[in-house]
Amino acid sequence: MKYVTYFIIPWLSTMALLWFIMPPSHPSWIKPLSLLAVMLLQTVCFFIMLKLRVLDGTKEQQKRYFGLTEKLYTVTILTASAIYVKGIWVLSPASNPVWIKHLFLGLALLVLVGLALYFAFKKVDEYPDDRFYANLAKAASLTLLLMLVSLMVLSLVTFFVPFILTAGMVLVFSAAMVLIFDIAFYAFEKRGG
Repeated sequence: MKYVTYFIIPWLSTMALLWFIMPPSHPSWIKPLSLLAVMLLQTVCFFIMLKLRVLDGTKEQQKRYFGLTEKLYTVTILTASAIYVKGIWVLSPASNPVWIKHLFLGLALLVLVGLALYFAFKKVDEYPDDRFYANLAKAASLTLLLMLVSLMVLSLVTFFVPFILTAGMVLVFSAAMVLIFDIAFYAFEKRGG
């Protein structure tokens, strides 16, 4: 917990800087909502890192096992985050100096894709067994079912309230589906197959 103060002060100052850099949005609620979403996501990630004790620099922590399941979790979460960043990039309005939005979101996308590729090609010494394949198939089936149900509900809603589905919305939906797959795989893995 000694790292909490080292991360909270720079985090809050970065969020304050982001608030002043972000241009005012046309519907006035977009700016506070997007900043709140970023803060909540970063808070959840920070507390997950504290819970997993990633921030402790002990030798025991450095020798942590990295298997096939951990590789799947890491790659899917980083891929979902990259898709989400691209969706936010498409959905968000242009900043006052145009390059600010492209610089920050482009750097975030570059880092996420780089990390996803690193972990995708990282060698693991574990081979998948039947339980791994069964959990993978169950999670993929559940995600496909949820995606089809949500698309059917969306098609029914468009009969009553027509709206335009933009590319950014599709990207954010795709990122949510990848995260749902990850959560479903985690649930099936913890349940014991």
